[in-house]
Amino acid sequence: MTIEVERVPGEYFTPYIKDHDSGCVFFFHEDDITDEGADAFAEAFTQQAIRWKPRPPSAPRGPQIPIWMELRADLPDDCAVIVDDHPDYIRYLVRCGLIQQRAADEITRVQSERSPDWERTPARYVARLRAL
Repeated sequence: MTIEVERVPGEYFTPYIKDHDSGCVFFFHEDDITDEGADAFAEAFTQQAIRWKPRPPSAPRGPQIPIWMELRADLPDDCAVIVDDHPDYIRYLVRCGLIQQRAADEITRVQSERSPDWERTPARYVARLRAL
């Protein structure tokens, strides 16, 4: 699955998501997200997509889960976005300056509306033997 984040110039629009065969594209106006923010969110949304898959067409819709972003000035220096991902909610902690609050509110509202069509997949962890 490929998740992309595009910054689009021109007349202002509210952020939206467009699906395609191999994933989706999150579209933001260039005033709402920085280049660094677009790169960070592409990575965060891709990691999230590994855990959340579309429900099979024959499956009933699931519950709508709350999804929100908190803009924070106190994130560690090497962190742009931290995703607190749970079956019952998703919370993004985002370094201030990467995205405008209005865009954060809108894109998470759209994600939350789409959440009944997702299902969270179980985590799979692998521990490897070290070479002796």
